[in-house]
Amino acid sequence: MTRRNRILVTIAVLAAVLIAVRAALPYAVKDYVNRTLHGLQAYDGSVDDIDIALWRGAYRIDGIRIDKRGKDKRKNVPFFSSERVDLSVEWRSLAKGSLVSEVLFTAPRLNLIQEKSAQESQLGKEENWQAQLEELVPFRFNTIELRDATITFLAPGIRTQDALKAEHVNGKLTNLTNVVDANKETFADFGLQGTVLDDAPMKIDGSLDPWAQQPTFDVNLEVKRVALPKVNPWLRQYIKADAESGDFELFLEIAAADGKFKGYAKPILQNVNITSSAEQEDNPLRKLWEGIVEFAANVLENKQEDQVAARIPFTGTIDDPKASIWATIASVVRNAFVSAFARSLEGSISLRDVKKNLKDYSGDEEKNEKAKAKEEKRQTQDESERQTPKKFGPRSGS
Repeated sequence: MTRRNRILVTIAVLAAVLIAVRAALPYAVKDYVNRTLHGLQAYDGSVDDIDIALWRGAYRIDGIRIDKRGKDKRKNVPFFSSERVDLSVEWRSLAKGSLVSEVLFTAPRLNLIQEKSAQESQLGKEENWQAQLEELVPFRFNTIELRDATITFLAPGIRTQDALKAEHVNGKLTNLTNVVDANKETFADFGLQGTVLDDAPMKIDGSLDPWAQQPTFDVNLEVKRVALPKVNPWLRQYIKADAESGDFELFLEIAAADGKFKGYAKPILQNVNITSSAEQEDNPLRKLWEGIVEFAANVLENKQEDQVAARIPFTGTIDDPKASIWATIASVVRNAFVSAFARSLEGSISLRDVKKNLKDYSGDEEKNEKAKAKEEKRQTQDESERQTPKKFGPRSGS
C-alpha cells in the first residue's frame, strides 16, 4: 500500500470513529443527565431526548420532568417540567476571557404545592437546585433565561383549578459570576414579567449577590388589576369572605443584607364589595372575623377614591421577620379618612437603607433587655423602700 493510500485509510478510519462518537454522544449525555436526576435526594427526574451541537459548545434537553419522591404521579402534577432546556457556552463572556455557561428554559412549568405534611408538600426546599443545574455542565452558569414560563401555587383546602398561577413569564437573571464587574454589592441583575390570575400584569426586578453567605438582595414587585372575585376560593378558605366585585393591586419593595431586611408591602383594593361567606360558620370567633371583614371593606374605605389601602412596613432579621401591626392600622385609617395612596412604587427601599437603619438592630434588642432589667431593678428597690419602716430620730426640744 502506497503512502498516499495509507494516509487516506487513516483519515477514513478517524472520520468513521468521529462519526461513531458523534452518533453515540447524545445517548451517553442522556444517560448522564438521567443518572444525575435520579441521584436527587427528595426528587426524581428524567429526560426524553438529548441533542448535541458541538460547533457552538451546547446541548439541548427535550422533555425534562422532575417529581417529588413519594407523591402520586397519577395526579400528573410534576414539581418541574420543561419542553426544552438549552445549555451552552456563553460566547460573549468567552470573548472577555471568562469561560462560563448560559441556560435557556423554554415553556418551563413549576408547581409549588403546600400540603399539611412535609412529605406531601413539594416546594423544592430540600435540594440545592443551583448546584444540581451546574452538575449538567462543566462551567458555572452566568445567565439563566425563561421563556413562556408558568408558575402555580396550591395550598391546603384549595382545588387544583383554583391555584394561584403566573403565566407567560419571561425574563433573565444575568451576570451571576460577576463577569461584567458591576462595582456594586448586588452584581447579578434580574427582571421578570408576566400575568397572574389570567390577565393581571405582574413585574418583578432587582439585583442580588448569589454567592453571599447571608441573603443579599434588592427586590421590587408590582401586581396590578387583579379582579378580586377570581380569588374567592382563597378568600372563602382563609377569611370566610366573598368578593362580589373589586380590583386588587400590590406593590412591594424589600432589601436584605448582613442577615437583616427592610421593606414594605402596599396592597390596594378598589371598588370593593366584600361580604361574609355564605357558608355556615358555627365558630363564634370566626363569625366575629367575618363581621370585621365586612366592616373593614365598607367603613374603612376611602370614599373619594373608592379604595382601601395600607402600607405595611416590615424590618428585622432573616430568622425573625416582624411586621408593624400598629403602623399598618394607622396606614389604613389614614388612607380611609385623609388621602389615597399613590399607586406606584416609592423607590424608598435599598440595601443602603438596610445597612444604615438596621446596623444596630441586633444591638437594640440587647439594649432593650438591659433597659428592661434596669427598670425592673429600680421598681423592686422602690417597692422595698416603701415596705421598709422609716426610722425617725428624736424630735428637737423633747
